[in-house]
Amino acid sequence: MTVEEIDARTAPDDVLARFHALELACHEELSPGEPPRGRDEVIAYHRHQPTPSHHWLADGGGASLYVHGPTGTFLQLLVDRARRRQGIGSALLAAALERSRELGVEIVRGHHSTPAGAAFAAHHGAVDEDRIVQSVLDLRAADLPEPSVPDGFRLLTWLGRVPDEHLAAYARARVAMDDAPHPETMDFPAWDEAKIRASEESLAQREREMRLTVAMDTQGEIVAFTELRVSRGSTLGFTDDTATVAAHRGKGLARAVKVESLRRLRADHPELEVVSTSNAEENTAMRHLNESVGFRPTLVETTTALDIRPS
Repeated sequence: MTVEEIDARTAPDDVLARFHALELACHEELSPGEPPRGRDEVIAYHRHQPTPSHHWLADGGGASLYVHGPTGTFLQLLVDRARRRQGIGSALLAAALERSRELGVEIVRGHHSTPAGAAFAAHHGAVDEDRIVQSVLDLRAADLPEPSVPDGFRLLTWLGRVPDEHLAAYARARVAMDDAPHPETMDFPAWDEAKIRASEESLAQREREMRLTVAMDTQGEIVAFTELRVSRGSTLGFTDDTATVAAHRGKGLARAVKVESLRRLRADHPELEVVSTSNAEENTAMRHLNESVGFRPTLVETTTALDIRPS
């Protein structure tokens, strides 16, 4: 069996399109209730990443490694359902783990949502961690009344790029994500101004529109935010992080930015049908907020951790 490492930055489109074929083959396990990503979208996603990434292909399978830090490294491994139990997944995993050790990675994380995926992870020594709930919203049918904004705050929406004069305030606000539920052993790098700009550039290269809605106080501080992303030509929108700065929680600001962002999205993109989001199962406050807006759970996946440090 041949496992080939792919440089996604320079690989031909027809090579990267094999990842798209794998996504289609595994779609109902990955994203039920959502339209699948298009060929060009998948190619651009692999080619233009804001953080170091590594990719492998084998006949019937593929793997992608996203390296955010020694304990914040994530592996997506897909095998065509018709080609499973032939050692393809194990061969891809071995290649990814070899590269991870070369990079000084300590823990590799992945996700499974099926009994077969759970068995594969356990067989290779991965340990289950948090559970993630994926949900979808029928955007066209959603009831999205004009949001109620507390006195002293206003809502703003930026497309593509955070204005320079508000970049530092947004970086400070992103600290609000630090207490979101996550595995205790995972040290994920904090967002700073450079990381925000790198993410924006990556999204622009992928022809993926960044839509950031924020609540701002009278001093110009951002106290709540939510981000939506939409790829050109897609009928699917994706909700990225939503958070409220700790000192301003309980004021309805998360709901306000969430509803405002969805209202603007629907007005600007009438072609969109579905918006997806995901939340830690234990994050009951955000899950309740999303469900009250109209999101409905479609899948629960489990994060796994494979410790590859020398024993």
